[in-house]
Amino acid sequence: MQVFIAGLFGVLVGAVLVTVIFNLRLRYEEQQKKKERLLEHKAKEIETLVLLNKKIIEILDKRVVMMDEYVSFDAFDDCYITVDDYIYLHSFAAQNNFYLPNYFLEEFFKQIGTRKIVLSPEETVKMGGYTFKGGRMLVEKLSDELTEMIYEKKNEMAKLSKEPLTYFTKVL
Repeated sequence: MQVFIAGLFGVLVGAVLVTVIFNLRLRYEEQQKKKERLLEHKAKEIETLVLLNKKIIEILDKRVVMMDEYVSFDAFDDCYITVDDYIYLHSFAAQNNFYLPNYFLEEFFKQIGTRKIVLSPEETVKMGGYTFKGGRMLVEKLSDELTEMIYEKKNEMAKLSKEPLTYFTKVL
């Protein structure tokens, strides 16, 4: 009888140990998957910010090439954005709103929208774009802020990837 009770006690202790270890292993794998998803999300955010910044830099560089064709009050301060680029920026912001800082871009579009030079539709079609009085500094500021965000996201990603994962770590 004592052997039976000792054997039953051993089986119960073993079952409890296996259950605890199994749950710890499942929790570890779940935390590992969460960390991988967070890293993938950070990588996608960085990739999206880099693409947007490249487009902004392309817009700034395009100004020099097409200097003769657009209306300018102060050649150093005004910004020329083609209709295609302007639509691209809006659609890019709309399509990638999960990865981009929404408030930040909305403020940019509000500020740049108030600086738009009103021309007749014929002049706009002839130029193929819009001129924004004093808009160059806003676009450059946007590019600088995007670059800053990219570095912040890269630092966050490096910190997250270097963080060791144990059985009891909590990943957000």
